Amino acid sequence: MSLKPIFSIAIVILISVYSCKENSNPSNAEENEVPTSTEQQQDTPISEATETETESDTETDSITAAPLKYICFTSNTDKSKRIWIALNKNERAQKVKYEGQAEAMVLKHTKEDYQEGGAYPTIINYYDEIYDGNVNGSYKLTHSGNWDYVTYTRGKDGKVFEFTIDHTANPYGSAPCF
Repeated sequence: MSLKPIFSIAIVILISVYSCKENSNPSNAEENEVPTSTEQQQDTPISEATETETESDTETDSITAAPLKYICFTSNTDKSKRIWIALNKNERAQKVKYEGQAEAMVLKHTKEDYQEGGAYPTIINYYDEIYDGNVNGSYKLTHSGNWDYVTYTRGKDGKVFEFTIDHTANPYGSAPCF
């Protein structure tokens, strides 16, 4: 029997073992693997800026952050009355504008309710409408599935106005509907 085939097989086995050891080297594995979210949290220090970004929006954040999407609504009682609400990256409302109004008004988030049940959870956010530095009224924004509703209570007399998302007006679009 010739030693040539045995020698060739031995070389192939040595190369395979050596390459397997190289791939199992922890320093090489770390370079090639994507860390899990737990590993990212352990390796990444949390700065004050990061903490601030994850907290609820402040009034300043609402004013300065660029809106990412807009939702258009139509009045439940008068279809000619429309509003849009601008949302930021955290899905918080920033501004509201009524059709025909010169400028949008700032919204300040006050609280959030989360209700499970039904086909989709219901998320309700409450906002104060700020006009000339004062609370002018309050908004209740309700979101469930692909439906959104707004209830506005006017500050001076408590009159309530209700709106429903206008699915024909590019809902969740990157530009206001008017």
